[in-house]
Amino acid sequence: MSTYSLEKYKVDNLFLLVGENPLPNYVAAKLLLNKGGTVYLIHTANTADEAKRLKKVFGDEFKVELRTLNHYESDAYYIQKEIRAKLSSIEGEKIGLNYTGGTKAMSAHSYRTLFYEEIKDNTGKVYRQRKDVIFSYLDPRRLEICIDREDDKRERFKVTPDILELKLEMLFELHGLELKSPPTQEVKLLELAKELVNIFADKKKVEEWKNWYQQVFCAEARKKNRNWQSETDLEKLVIPVDKLSSDILEEFRQLKLLDIDEKLVLAEVKNQGLFSKIKDFCKWLDGLWLEHYVLQQIKDIADSKSIQDYGLNFNIPLKGTKDGFEFDVAFTRGYQLFAISCTTADNRPLCKSKLFEAYLRAQQMGGEEARVALVCCSDEPGSLKTEITNTLPNKKIAVFGRKDLVYLSEEIVRWINENDRGAI
Repeated sequence: MSTYSLEKYKVDNLFLLVGENPLPNYVAAKLLLNKGGTVYLIHTANTADEAKRLKKVFGDEFKVELRTLNHYESDAYYIQKEIRAKLSSIEGEKIGLNYTGGTKAMSAHSYRTLFYEEIKDNTGKVYRQRKDVIFSYLDPRRLEICIDREDDKRERFKVTPDILELKLEMLFELHGLELKSPPTQEVKLLELAKELVNIFADKKKVEEWKNWYQQVFCAEARKKNRNWQSETDLEKLVIPVDKLSSDILEEFRQLKLLDIDEKLVLAEVKNQGLFSKIKDFCKWLDGLWLEHYVLQQIKDIADSKSIQDYGLNFNIPLKGTKDGFEFDVAFTRGYQLFAISCTTADNRPLCKSKLFEAYLRAQQMGGEEARVALVCCSDEPGSLKTEITNTLPNKKIAVFGRKDLVYLSEEIVRWINENDRGAI
């Protein structure tokens, strides 16, 4: 793998084949196109929307031309005709083709069209190799951009986080998805979350917590249909906490949520400025605390592992669904997406369901390069991972269980390192 700069392979005119996932096109343009250069987005009728989004995203950075193949994505003559028509107007500038996206037919015929130049001599039409055309593709397994050479060799360049930075919101924009609200980067009630981690890491202690939460807290704070009580009713609640561990009580005390009788006063949640709504505190206790804890683990290692963007609570509307979908916690390294699904459950079917959903969405968003993990309270994360990977085409997932919670940042670092080595 080469370590020197991609600079000598940058071009003024870059042809990109647009597929269902526009991320490779975005990466290729950012890495291979000179500032102010022109990108030609070769798309079909089915990928016209993706091409239009790319044009919007590139904005003033590059000039953009859309070239449609309509429904002829497998028609060799039509593909060659469209590309040659554009080539004839380009003179004296470096040209490149990145053939990561699009169909196999589009890749093959685009490559052929750019590789061979049609000329005429006294015998008629002849073809010769076009000079100084840069052919490239992205290798998703190695996170490398590969440059094809005339001597049948390839130059490989690792796309490291310092070379290209992709914001999570940009990733969503590429896919035409608008977040309901900006992702959260603020960790709420970290010390209390740490105490809950200590409790959930111990099967005996967690039963004590669940008994209080379900039989005492929820009995007061939830309606019979399991929805939370209204804000007005929640403000009136004073909940006994005498059956909780002394560590949790101390955290409630430090947060000034206990009254003189050592009972939990929900009105103090707003009075102390912890949450704008008491319902949000209830949801936090219901399991969102784990997402906040995981987010803090990401923040703790962000600088050392070149994690440039992160957040939680990615609520995304989706046509045809009532609630859309959500990434619990996500971060990017370079252009690679890492998505983490979180649940305090140890129920195997529920854990599998959470991971499957995160896997499918992450693949749609981040392609083969995306990595997915589940943080749960399973006592058998290894066997859970094995069961799930047996049903997936991409085996590169991670499962963190009950015993991993306390040392989660270390486990995430190990996960990232294994990813860098190509071991997962």
